[in-house]
Amino acid sequence: MKPLYISATGQDSGKTAVICGLIQHLRKQGHNPGYCKPVGQRYVMYEGHSVDEDAVLTHIAFGFKDRPQDMSPIAVADGFTARFITNPDVSSLEKQITDSYERLKAQHSMVIIEGTGHAGVGSCFGLSNARVAQMLGADVVIVSAGGIGRPIDEISLSLALFKQYNVNVIGVILNKIFPQKYEKIKSIAPKGLEIIGTKLVGTIPYDSDLSYFSIGQVAEEFGYKILCGEKSLSNIIEHTVVAAMEPQNVLKYIDKNTLIITPGDRIDNILLTLALSESIDFHDKLCSDGLILTGGLKPDSTILSLLLKSSIPVLLTDEDTFTVTAKMKDLHFKIRADDRDKIARTYELLKDNVDTDAILQNLSA
Repeated sequence: MKPLYISATGQDSGKTAVICGLIQHLRKQGHNPGYCKPVGQRYVMYEGHSVDEDAVLTHIAFGFKDRPQDMSPIAVADGFTARFITNPDVSSLEKQITDSYERLKAQHSMVIIEGTGHAGVGSCFGLSNARVAQMLGADVVIVSAGGIGRPIDEISLSLALFKQYNVNVIGVILNKIFPQKYEKIKSIAPKGLEIIGTKLVGTIPYDSDLSYFSIGQVAEEFGYKILCGEKSLSNIIEHTVVAAMEPQNVLKYIDKNTLIITPGDRIDNILLTLALSESIDFHDKLCSDGLILTGGLKPDSTILSLLLKSSIPVLLTDEDTFTVTAKMKDLHFKIRADDRDKIARTYELLKDNVDTDAILQNLSA
């Protein structure tokens, strides 16, 4: 079976979620899929190698026995592009990718390949998604955010580059479609995609459960100090409130699973957070599941002792409230290996909303 290349029109389109669902679906059908992200831009040290975060996720979550460096052969470090442009030698990079792919291919009935961004990402060092797909003889599915006009425009750009490299694009998955737009998009998008020379193979609705994050992830992402509440860092955050106003006004904006951001010297709002966490009357409706204290202002010993006695996870940062709030805006966290519920949910979403039979038929042709 030919390899399947999952590309996208940009960041946060949901490639990784689609792949997690697809791996589970294929396994349930008796296949033995492998995984590779040939060019990774966000990497960590894992088992002694620089490995893309998505490759680490799949290696752990799905128990792959392959070498991590084969699942992530190229990790783009700082200065990588400049060094290549100064001394352009793409052949050695291509060999790393093809050698890793051959080792994976020998162990699996097929390999799912995850791209990086849109079709042209990586062109600056000779390894665009289109070129890598061509090298590996892969067919492509493009994942794009749900919509009609803008997604089709962006898909058209990717199609042009894949066509230039003679790569077959099976079709498009429109992802994260809001419920109120779902039926309209499902009806109109196929016609629009047909006009530009491709077809729709999936329409996945937006699922808020995949977008939630924990207070521990916030601390990890931004390097904020954990002041207390280490046992509750897994608390899920659905809402964020900037508490720079009087407590009675803050109260109007607090809902269940709320992260409160407030200057460390706003004792009134810190006490409000404590009161909500202890109040039986409010617990079912209103709940603060995390607190970020800004400005490097640590509460005095009396208030601190109350926080330490509570179960609220509290983070401390030297950054001002505006900076913290700006970072939180449109914050997206990748699925992690320990997000078992999210990973299971990706399977349900893919199974119910993607024509996997049509994709597999193309790969078997």
